[in-house]
Amino acid sequence: MSKTDHGTVDVEIGSEIYTLNFNLKAVRSIERFFGGISPALAELQKFSLTAAAKVIIAGANLTLKPKEGDALEEAIYEQGVGEVTVPLITYVVALLNPAAKTEEELEKAAEAGAVKGKK
Repeated sequence: MSKTDHGTVDVEIGSEIYTLNFNLKAVRSIERFFGGISPALAELQKFSLTAAAKVIIAGANLTLKPKEGDALEEAIYEQGVGEVTVPLITYVVALLNPAAKTEEELEKAAEAGAVKGKK
C-alpha cells in the first residue's frame, strides 16, 4: 500500500511505513547505485527485489547494515514485490519533476480559482 503526498510517498511494508522524500540527495543516491534514473526505472520494471530495496533506502535516507538490508528485502518479498514496486516506479518518475502538483492539488487550485471568480 502507498500514499502519495506533495512532498513524500509512503510505502507500507509489513508493519513498517517508509516515507520516501523528493530531494536531491535521493536522486543522487539512486543515480549513483543504478547509473541513472532510467536504469533505475528499468530495474524496477523488472520487479527486481534489490532495486526496490535500494530505492526505498535512498528515498527514506536509510543507513542499513548488510543484515538490515537483507531483512528489508525479505520484508519486500513477503509483502509482494509487485505490490511494493508500483509506488516505487511512481516515486522515481516523480523525482524527475518534484515540484509537480498531484491531481488532488490541481483540483483544489481549480476550485479555489472558481470560488474567487464568483465573488
